[in-house]
Amino acid sequence: MSNLQIISTHIILVGFKNVGKSSIGLALSSRLDRKFVDLDDQIIAEHWLATGEKLSCRELMKSKGEDFFRKIEHQVLKKVLDQSEPFVLALGGGTPLLAENRELLKNHLIVHVSAPKSIVFERIMINGKPAFFPQQKQSFDTFQELWSEREPVFEQISDIKVCNTGSIEEAVEKINLALASSKKKSN
Repeated sequence: MSNLQIISTHIILVGFKNVGKSSIGLALSSRLDRKFVDLDDQIIAEHWLATGEKLSCRELMKSKGEDFFRKIEHQVLKKVLDQSEPFVLALGGGTPLLAENRELLKNHLIVHVSAPKSIVFERIMINGKPAFFPQQKQSFDTFQELWSEREPVFEQISDIKVCNTGSIEEAVEKINLALASSKKKSN
């Protein structure tokens, strides 16, 4: 990407659930003086405006099903990305799995946020079994399968990868250094 493209595109954080995308995205947006958008918050707001139901993403997926949720997610992603002012966007962990969503993301700077698997699993299970984990399967088995399915997609579409193993500020600094390096390479 050229220096101009990095400045004029949205910076999109992808990664598994609970790796720190939203926290890092918020801090990164502050550092870069850009607006921060969390796709999950936008989905909740859009659904509430359309139906009057104020449901979390977990509740939406549980009550309406994954297909319904993914359809809304795609529509909201498309709407959000149509904004012209560059911002930092944190996606839900499953968002990049749909080919239609990857197509929408391809002209933006993608940052893959990762963390050690064992830590991610512990963070996820603090709130109980997620709605997208099948009830009849063991949580750890489902987690392993989803990790194996999703991580290669995140790797494939990302321009930058950062492992969130320290503080939020450390992760933001790693991204900032990668952005600066990208700018130097493109000059």
